[in-house]
Parts: sequence; C-alpha cells; structure tokens
Amino acid sequence: MKLTDLGQDYELWKTDFHSVKDETRRFLEHLTDKKKETKLWKHQLDAVLRVVYSYEVLGKNNLLLNIVTGGGKTAIIGACVAWLKMCQKLDKFLILVPNLIVKDRLQRDFLVVSGEKSVFQKFDFFPQEFKHLENELNAHVMEEGASPQGIIESGIILGNIHQVYESNTSGKRNLDFFLNKTGDFAIFNDEAHNTPAMEYTKVLKMLTHKTVFRLDTTATPERADGKPLDSEMIMEYGIAPALDDGIIKSVVVYQPDAKIVELTYTNKITGEKKKVTELDKEFKEAEANVKPFQWIMDSEPMKKQISIALKRFDEQKRRAKDRYKPILFMVTMGIEEGKRVRDVLNKDFNLGRDKVLLVTEDTAEEQVGWKPDGEPLTAREAATNLGKLGTPFEIVISVMMLREGWDVPPVSVILLLRKFCSQVYGQQVIGRGLRKIREGDERQILAVVDHPKLQHDWLWRKVGASGVRTVDTEDVLGDEDIPVTPKIQRLVRPENLIEIPAPEYETKIDFDAILKKVPKKEISKNWKQILDSVKYDRDKWIISKTKIESIRKLIVDKKRRMEILSGEDIDVKAEEQKREFSKEELEELLKEQIVEMASNLLLEYGFGGLKKGELYNVIIDHIKLKLFNGKTISEVKKEEIEMVLDNLEEIRKNFTQPIVEGILGGKKNANK
Repeated sequence: MKLTDLGQDYELWKTDFHSVKDETRRFLEHLTDKKKETKLWKHQLDAVLRVVYSYEVLGKNNLLLNIVTGGGKTAIIGACVAWLKMCQKLDKFLILVPNLIVKDRLQRDFLVVSGEKSVFQKFDFFPQEFKHLENELNAHVMEEGASPQGIIESGIILGNIHQVYESNTSGKRNLDFFLNKTGDFAIFNDEAHNTPAMEYTKVLKMLTHKTVFRLDTTATPERADGKPLDSEMIMEYGIAPALDDGIIKSVVVYQPDAKIVELTYTNKITGEKKKVTELDKEFKEAEANVKPFQWIMDSEPMKKQISIALKRFDEQKRRAKDRYKPILFMVTMGIEEGKRVRDVLNKDFNLGRDKVLLVTEDTAEEQVGWKPDGEPLTAREAATNLGKLGTPFEIVISVMMLREGWDVPPVSVILLLRKFCSQVYGQQVIGRGLRKIREGDERQILAVVDHPKLQHDWLWRKVGASGVRTVDTEDVLGDEDIPVTPKIQRLVRPENLIEIPAPEYETKIDFDAILKKVPKKEISKNWKQILDSVKYDRDKWIISKTKIESIRKLIVDKKRRMEILSGEDIDVKAEEQKREFSKEELEELLKEQIVEMASNLLLEYGFGGLKKGELYNVIIDHIKLKLFNGKTISEVKKEEIEMVLDNLEEIRKNFTQPIVEGILGGKKNANK
C-alpha cells in the first residue's frame, strides 16, 4: 500500500503549528510539553501530529496509520479522540474492532473503572482548563442483547463490528441508532485490515454521511483478500524503526536440523502395516511420500518440537528472574490438533490443565477456573489476564482465536505447529509476542520455534527476525543470544535486485510451483477442474522416528549469518494406543472438522462467514468424488473415514485462495 509523503511542508508546520485552530494549537503545545510526566513515544506523537496536519491543514478525513504491533496504537487513538473532542467540538466516537479479544483490551483502556485510570488520564491529554471534558467521554460497550440507549448517552461507543451488522437483530437496531438518532461522529477502525468482509465494508459506507472523521489503524495493511484499504496511509512505522527505537523485542527463530530414521506404513483399507528404516532399500521411496506438515503433526517429531519450545521457555523463565511470568504460545491448525497437543503436554510433559489453556472458537466460553470474587472464569477471560504473577496458566494453545488485539507482553516463546499461507495471519501471530514486557533499554527477545519444512522464510524476512545460529539441543543460553543492536536489512537500490533460483535436489515435479505460475483469474474460473484433477495417497506413511542433529538459530541481519553446531537428540515417549472411535463418532468428527476447515479458510482468506455452508458442501463433494469413490459419508466404511481424516491437511492445502474465490463467485460476491 502506498504511503502518502507529507513532505517538507509538514516538517515546517511542526515548528509552529500554523494554519490550525487556536484550540488545536493549545492542545498540541500541551501534548508536546517536555515537562509532562507521561509522554508519548516519538512515533506516537508523530502519528498524532500527522493526523492533525492532514485534517486541519490538508482537509483529509479518511486516514490510515500503519503502526507495528506493540507500537501503542491505543494511546494514539486516545489522543485523537481528545483532540477531536476539545478542538473540533465532536461529542461522539465509534471505535470498531474485529473481535472480542480486541474489544476486551480497548474496554480496559476507555471504560473508566473505579481505582483505574482511562487512557485520557494516564497520558494527561487535556490541558488543565479542558480537564472537565474527560467526564464527557464515558464509554458504552455494545453487546448482544444489550439496550442501545447507551449509544445516545455516551461519548465513546465501543463494539465488535458484528454489533452493527444488519444480519443480526442487535446489529440492525444499533445501526439504526447511529443513522437516525445521533448527530455526527468520528469512527476509529482498529485492525483495519479486517475490512474485506463485504458487510464490514457495507456498514462503513452506510455510516459515511454521518462520519466527519475516520481513522484506520493496523499493523498489517495488507488485506487477506489482496485489495488495498480504502483509507489514505499517512504514516508507516514498521518493525525496522521499532527495533532501532527499542520499542519491541528482537525475534530469534529456532529450527531443528532433523532427519527421518524410521517410517511406519499403514493402509487403512487393507489393514497392512510395516516399518522401514534408513537401512532398508525402500526407505528413500517411502521418505518421498512424507508431506511437510507431518514434521509438526506426526506424534514423534511434534513432541520434539514441543521439547525444543519448552527448553526455550525454561531459558526465558530464567531471564525473567521472577519479575514477570513468561508465556509459551502454541499455534495449531485445527481444534482437534489443539486438543491433541494439550493431551501430549499432559501425558508426556506432566503439564496439566492447571498450566495449559486451550482457546478455540468452541472453548472460548468454557469455564477454566474461578475469579477472586468467586465467579466462573472463562478461557477467553483467562487469556486476557495471562502473564500476571499469581495466575496459574503459563502455556496457551490457540486455534485461529488469539490474533490481532490479544496483547500479552509476557509472551516469550511461540511454537508454530501449523504452516501459514496468509501473510497477514502469519504476521499477526508473531505480533502477539513483539510487545516488550518491560519498557526501557533492557534487551528482550521473542523466541520462535519453527520447522524448516514449513518454508516460513518469507515470514522471517517480513518480521525482521534477528538472526540464525544453530545451537546444541541441550545448551542453556544466556543473554549472549540477544542482539545488542538489532539490524534490519533494507533494500536501497531495488533496480539492482536479482532473483536467485533455489537449488533443485530432486526430479519430482512440483505441482504447487506450477500452479503458482497460473494466473489467479484462471484458477478461480477453472476451480472445479483443478480440484477434480487432484490425487490423494490412500497409503499413510507416518514419521515414527527422527534424529535431530542440530538446531539452527536464525538471525537475519545485513549479513544474514547462520552458525550450525552439533547437538544431542531428544528422547520422546513412544506413541500410546489411540482410542478407537465408532463409525458414527468418526462421521460426526469428520463433519465437525470440515465445518472448522471451511470457517478457517474464509477467515484466513478475508471472506465473511456467511458462505460457510456453500464452501462446506463443495469440500464434502470433493471428498466424495476423490476419496469415497462417489459414495456418501454414511455409505463408506469406517476405515475410509479414517483415511480422509488422515488426509485433511492435504485436502485443506488444495483449497487455495483463488480456488475459494472461484467457489464463492469472486471477492465481490463472497458475502452477499
């Protein structure tokens, strides 16, 4: 997305704040007062000044700030609300958020609670003679089933975007109040990259004639559907300057250098089983059938990834020195995988549910404990309080839930047990750990445990991972692994950039690479033909034993250096006998997982959820054609359902964004 250069005129304007209202000059003089006890960071102040200049001097009222996660967007929003209230005489402010987690966070900042300060009080935004205006910025939270009367009575209205959707009763009523029962207002669209959903965009357009000012904020301006945001970006404060300013943590990526030494073969239909090792003649042929995701989903290598993450977690605990409580954040592909990881942590690593929190769409409102006042504590509520001394949970497992807006600075280690296809989602997940635990000059790192087979190199370039050195698996690192001055590689002369092709090590045809060369429009148009040509393996090879020879510690700086040290392998427990499911249970499990797959695909690719049924039916028909030989779920054998469950990740991989766009009739019709 293109950045608008405000140029030298803006730099000159900052010297005396000319061409603005007297009240605005008074506000800015107070905001920039060096004697203020609590000051904004340099980039936060610059963001507010750019907003004021663009509105009052240039006459622009639809603006976008691209601020890195951990860069303090909430304080910027608060300062802009105070300016609009004091200087533009605006009395109503609508703050829209994409999900409940973001709403919970902003509610703590804007809703005045006894004994706690609002964002306006913390930063002392109003000069003394305008302090009374703080009392007019009471907040109302839009919630399902709640009375909309607070929209009229309150200065700040905070809510999930779904609370103004016409597709639900509460939303329709709230929208009517904004359109017909209030005066003009300002909109703050937090996490603005979520706007591709058609109803989201429709609501913003419906409110346009009542909106005198709109400010979008995001850390990832790329929308999941590939379209640019419709607001004008006037500031970009990314990872590079944030690292230079010491605002966020440095990212250090750990990847195992592992090889397979044993594979187990199972044919679900015939019941045939066998094991092959690296000494057997057929081993190489068998190894070629292993899919990348098996390195994080098959039991033995998955346990080793968990073990590596727990070692990094122990290191971060030692660094904390009881000043705060580090959190290990694990990300899985689906709910069943999340439950499986939770069970492995319990059985193999003696980490029970008193330490491990699973947060999914299904479990978010489940009770996981009790509050100090004796009220039940839900998983979502527990997630917002993670990292506080005295709280029980230290590991959280997330399935498409804790993304933007979930800000828990003590997240010190992230374990990736999934592959990212969406650049937006990948950056969001890493962003959960970027915020510094303690402000100041203290060096801090975010340790991310990844697997090279997932091919996330693009992501580490995006987030500016600080470097890669391979370390002994038993080595306990001190502070020497924290870069003193993180360096980000910057492209100075793009005209000299050349693409170096990756080396080819095998002669297998890479259909994924070929498909990437096909124009997206052609894929969307011919989606059914492409899906019908897909072939799935009915034989199942499981990675039953691996050997970790070393762990690479990725440090990406100007030299992009990498050191590799030898290390000892990690012993893991053998896989226990799995519970046997009845055919009826397997049918329900398959349907549930396909519903979840459809929901996650729509979310990850930037579509709304209204077309979930249509996508679900296409996936079911695809499975019926390619794996059930034309039979329905009720007609096939139990073993055939098990075979499909084993292939779900491979099925999901074939439903790429262009394919889904084609199924739903293109982006424009995706939510109609």
